[in-house]
Formats: sequence, C-alpha cells, structure tokens
Amino acid sequence: MRKDQPHNIPRRHFIGLTTLGAVTAGSFLTNLQAAKRAPIAFNTANLVARVTGYRYQLKNWMDQHAKTAAATDAAAWRAICREIAATGFQAIEVWEAHASPEKLDRTKAREWRKILDDAGLKAVAYAGRLSQQTAEICQVFGISHIDGGLGALSPERATALCKQTGIRCNIENHPEKSADELIRKIGGGNEWLGVCIDTGWLGTQGVSGPDVIKACGSLVRHTHIKDVKTAGAHETCLLGEGVANVQGCLQALRDIKYTGAYSWEDEPEDRNPFESAKRNREWIEGRV
Repeated sequence: MRKDQPHNIPRRHFIGLTTLGAVTAGSFLTNLQAAKRAPIAFNTANLVARVTGYRYQLKNWMDQHAKTAAATDAAAWRAICREIAATGFQAIEVWEAHASPEKLDRTKAREWRKILDDAGLKAVAYAGRLSQQTAEICQVFGISHIDGGLGALSPERATALCKQTGIRCNIENHPEKSADELIRKIGGGNEWLGVCIDTGWLGTQGVSGPDVIKACGSLVRHTHIKDVKTAGAHETCLLGEGVANVQGCLQALRDIKYTGAYSWEDEPEDRNPFESAKRNREWIEGRV
C-alpha cells in the first residue's frame, strides 16, 4: 500500500475517488474557462419579420418596428425567450421594438427581466436609440450599453446622458464606409461613447471589415456579427458564406484585444432565423 493511501479504503475504491477528483477538477476548469469566454448573444432584431410571417422588405423596417412593439406583450416576449433558449443561446441582445419605451415603464421592464431570467437568458446589450427612457429600461434589465444610434442627441448631450444614467452608447455602422466617418459621429469617442461594428453592413458597403475594426481600435465595444451575399445590397446569409469576411473580422477583433460580446445578427426578409440560429451560434463559438 502507498503511504498516501488511506488505510481503511480498498485500492479500487481509492483509485475511483482520485479519478473522480481529477474529473471534477477538469470540469471545474472547463466551467471556469466557459465563464471567461465572451458571450455570444442572439439579437432579437433577427425577428423583425416575425409579425408578418417572415415576409417583409428592408425599406419597411420602421413599419415592422412599430408592428412588433404593438404585438409584443408578456406572452409574446415569453415565447420569444423560450425559443431563443431552445437554440442553445444563453445571452441576448434586446431589440428596442421588443422592449420599447412606449410600452414599458419600470414595472413592466421588471416583468420582462423576470421572463428573461426564467428562460435562463442574460441580456448583454440593447439594440436601439439612446434616450432617457431606453437608458432606464437598460438599468432595470442590467444592461450596460445601448447599441445603435444617438437619436437626436449631439455627442456632447449623449455623453452627459450616459454619465447621468450610467449607460454607455455605441454607434452602429450602416452607411459609413470608413472608421473616420464613424468616429466623427461620436465626436471622436470617449469613455461613454464607442462603436458597435456591424460586419454585415461593412460587407454591404464593400469595405474591408478588418481594416475598419483595426482603425477603430479600442473604441470597438460591441459587435453585430452578420454576413451578406453581395456588396451593394443587404441580403443576409449564413455566416462565412457571404462577402463580409466575417472570419477576418473576428481575427481583427482578436488583434485589437476586443473583450465584448459577439451578437449574432441576421434579419432575413424571407425566412425564419431560428432555422439557422444553432448553426450560426456554433460557427461563432468555433472561432472565438
């Protein structure tokens, strides 16, 4: 018998216990590594076409926004959260239409938050416009930043509102074709105002996503991971199958030491995005 083996435990039992300890330690390390991994989120803007049977045109986005806001009651929100969780996502980016200031006060926002908790989802971002009302919704949801636009606010007024509420804002690229053009819209950026990179829109504009990401550098504080079929249009497709060089964008994010979330975004005009949700989540997981 080995000196370090307890005297009253049979050898086979002792080996089993030590093996179990090794497995438990390995599981702990795996869980610890998973906890440190940047979250991969489902952006609920993916469901822009849900209220019209997954048929709409991009030019009618704001009509879809209004219809979605009107249709999203507690039951609808609960169904959405359950469907997202069923695809394996644990994080979520909440689209403004699903938690709109026109529908949610603080009491209702707490109800929406509980529905998220019940589904095992953590809200990591809010896709929408910066305002006093959206910032208050983020406070209730435990979200630290809004990703979209400044609304009618100048960079100076937006910064003041962010300081007041403790909620940051990252401007998302759509028509912009360079980092300079994007950064100018946030007055050069600061602790409170940064950039949300949408890889799909960079593909649509026909510019190099990796170059824009590297030029924005530390101002990149959130991402919308999307792919599009061709430049000059915004027809979404499976990640890695379009022209946005999403894999190159992910490498560029690593190069700038990006530590934020990766929010999968695909707002198809003619199909249910849940059909590809698991595949795209796993595609991102395999590369970050």
